[in-house]
Amino acid sequence: MSASPRPARHAPHGSATATLEGNERFAFPQLSEDQIQRAAAFGERERHGEGVLVFERGQRSVDFYVLVSGCIEIFDPEALHRDGEIEVITTHAQRQFTGELDLFNDRKILVSGRLGGGGGEVIRVPRARFREMLAAEPDIGDVVLRAFILRRIGLIENAQGGVLLVGERGDGRTLELERFLSRNGHPHQVLHADGDGGAEAAAVLEKHGLTPRDCPVVVCAGDRVLSCPSLKEVACCLGLDAELDPGDVFDVAVIGAGPGGLAAAVYAASEGLRTVVLELVAAGGQAGTSSKIENYLGFPLGLSGGELAARAQAQAEKFGAVMALPRRVERVEALGRPDAEERDAEPPEGSAGVNAGEGAPHFLLHLDHGAPVRARSVVAASGAAYRKLGLDREAEFEGCGLHYAATAVEAALCENEEVAVVGGGNSAGQAAVFLSRRAKHVHVLIRGDSLADSMSDYLLRRIEASRDITLHRKTQIAGLHGEGRLESITWEVDGEAGKVTEDRDIAHVFTMIGATPNSDFARGVAERDEKGFLRTGKDAHAREEDGRSVCTWPLKRDPHIGETSRPGFFAVGDVRADSVKRVASAVGEGSVVIQGLHRYLSAAAGAGA
Repeated sequence: MSASPRPARHAPHGSATATLEGNERFAFPQLSEDQIQRAAAFGERERHGEGVLVFERGQRSVDFYVLVSGCIEIFDPEALHRDGEIEVITTHAQRQFTGELDLFNDRKILVSGRLGGGGGEVIRVPRARFREMLAAEPDIGDVVLRAFILRRIGLIENAQGGVLLVGERGDGRTLELERFLSRNGHPHQVLHADGDGGAEAAAVLEKHGLTPRDCPVVVCAGDRVLSCPSLKEVACCLGLDAELDPGDVFDVAVIGAGPGGLAAAVYAASEGLRTVVLELVAAGGQAGTSSKIENYLGFPLGLSGGELAARAQAQAEKFGAVMALPRRVERVEALGRPDAEERDAEPPEGSAGVNAGEGAPHFLLHLDHGAPVRARSVVAASGAAYRKLGLDREAEFEGCGLHYAATAVEAALCENEEVAVVGGGNSAGQAAVFLSRRAKHVHVLIRGDSLADSMSDYLLRRIEASRDITLHRKTQIAGLHGEGRLESITWEVDGEAGKVTEDRDIAHVFTMIGATPNSDFARGVAERDEKGFLRTGKDAHAREEDGRSVCTWPLKRDPHIGETSRPGFFAVGDVRADSVKRVASAVGEGSVVIQGLHRYLSAAAGAGA
């Protein structure tokens, strides 16, 4: 710990940003004397003088502090007033506590904390014992988790402790970075060099010796500047990437952080299994980009896919799951004999998740960067991608008018413009309703006659009732046009008199058609159907080959629920063959699969003993 050199402008004790108005008592609660005494059993009492830093922005794995006396000022060391004083974001007073969601993971923290005037006494709970405290004292855990979520919301909405993104409005690379930051809940401010923030953007670029040609530009903590960075470079700069030890052996590796993967992670981690989730972009998958899910059980007012994903991620991390991103799983390698679990009929009691003998089967997950991840079992929850339109120049306009998600980032580009949504499923319906609030008009294009067979009734009725949405049946896009970005489209209508084409000045198209499974990493390890979806359960027993049935299952026992043709390799959600393409279904599959996974680990651990 060290002393902080700068004076500060003080914030009121337990103060909150304007976005938390009405929720201050939940974001900055006071623990009862009884709760403080119980928390003290997991930490140590310490006394520090005024100005002593207890944690600094950019650190990982910081400790949890409860104020016994005095106060702790929370501040961003890079946010200074014109007079050079540090602006205090909030001040934690007696019986309050420090921290936000990054205390559940190994990300770099966004703010610094120091003892206020006169110093004070604190209870320091080491990171290693923080989760023990939450598990043993659930009433404290409830208070802490609610506060952490609200504090992160405040940081995001006020861009406190965040980064600066400079780019051109509508530029594909800028949109990708903005979407990455938003979906990962990282505070940020966007300056468009060609928009209202042009003067400020120009000043930032000039300060760092850059020009608009260097955009998009990301300015991280400490004025570290990245020009045209990859998502990996941004994640490393901001500390969003989890630091994985190549020597670690996880009980379960979950590929993909959509609803199914997050459910599997929550249930696996809550039952004591060492769990890692490998995700390419952000938690939530396709569902994470949904503006509002209204038919999810228990949420009568609905919730956005982003909200659902953020809550599930916090839940998984609370139980100890490791979220590793952005990491693409390129290939899964199965090691050991797949029939090893049947060598010992009676595995030792309590062996699941603790015994990893050399003879036990396990998996190596080869990534797009970094060392392979080793795990005793795998849950593939990688979902499916929307199909391409199959048109000339399609790749040219991706991110520059052609979109595969309808989040607030994309909606901001459509203000008072006509847009087209291609697709007849729930994702397309949710996108159309959401975009209609910002766009001048939304055109929904479907190849068939009706939405009744593919879209939930509540969405169908909402689309039919809206004056801002028009449904075009038997219509598909035939051409994309523009210079540098999409400017217009041609669509084709299959009418009674034949096909008719029409040109429309539509600069934003949202395509949400079909599903291509993200399963290439499983090639050679688990059986897939003719479309690439992973076969599970009874379907994993055999495949048709030259008109005859070929056995693909190596064990005497039947596959567990969700288990593929490779024992210990499971699949849930949209990547699984014959799955129901609904959020609730994926969540159910992700939770149920852990039962079979437990049984597999128990038998495999006994075989390797």
